[in-house]
Amino acid sequence: MNDTLSQDEVSALLRGLADGDVPAEEAAPEPGTTRDYDLLGEEQIAGRRFQALDLACERFARRLKLSLASLLGAPPEVAAGPLEIIAFATFRNRLETPANVHLFTMAPLRGQALLAVSSTLAYGLVDKVFGGCGRAPAAGAPRECSAIEMQTIQRLVAQMLADFAEALAPLHPIACAFARSETNPVSIAICAPADPLLLLPFLCDLGDSPAPLTVAIPFAMLEPVRARLGAPAVAEREPDATWRAALRTAVEAADVTMTVELGTAELSAREILRLKVGDLITVETRADDPLAVAVEGLRVLTGVPGVSRGNNAVRVVARAV
Repeated sequence: MNDTLSQDEVSALLRGLADGDVPAEEAAPEPGTTRDYDLLGEEQIAGRRFQALDLACERFARRLKLSLASLLGAPPEVAAGPLEIIAFATFRNRLETPANVHLFTMAPLRGQALLAVSSTLAYGLVDKVFGGCGRAPAAGAPRECSAIEMQTIQRLVAQMLADFAEALAPLHPIACAFARSETNPVSIAICAPADPLLLLPFLCDLGDSPAPLTVAIPFAMLEPVRARLGAPAVAEREPDATWRAALRTAVEAADVTMTVELGTAELSAREILRLKVGDLITVETRADDPLAVAVEGLRVLTGVPGVSRGNNAVRVVARAV
């Protein structure tokens, strides 16, 4: 089919634009009217970043490598890919047939998520468990796994889910539990077709070639812990003991000026100009009244006047409130 418009079609389109039969742009809504807005829509969350979840995926990749090494006898290469948010219908259309999909729960979160194992990886895992080198069958249409093969894969999936739960533990305590396996993509319905799905892709190389392994979680399922998926929380730092000791030593060695206020009096400028040697200035403080002791102008102590070893002195009686 030719997608290029003919001259007659172009002319008809231009006439329609001129006559108003073909709208040039979407009409603006009437004032006071409302329009639907999907807060969980794909467009609204496509630009979000989940740094804490990225770190969890890295932890899962490391744990999965160690777990598969103990089960398969040799450590595979496992790498986490970039997170992706797509509609569930789009993801389901990407699944191969027959699929190798395993549904699981994430208590206390409500709903189900899934772990999609590519046929190449599934065949390689089974071959590796039974002593092979981890290669998939010769090129051809994927076949449905036998009962023994599916049971073997489910045992490995259970270990993967345990590793996934431990990788998410720093974000939120999660208990992953296997629910069931599906081979027909049409039978998978963990959310509505238009609902956004968060994909956590991984590549697992058993020695032949990297094969995809994908964890898919409905975005609505993560709503209760959405605030913890962003930037990782900054760890609280303990005070530096060495720095505190050095600061304390420096403060204690600093020279300060201490003053004791014996009394105050108010005089006019005329009275001050008339003062002569021998005149007395009367203050409001009596001989036994407490005195204010200040450090750098800040009152910190209260004392009473006296004499010590022939010198005028102040005995501290209390700390200033």
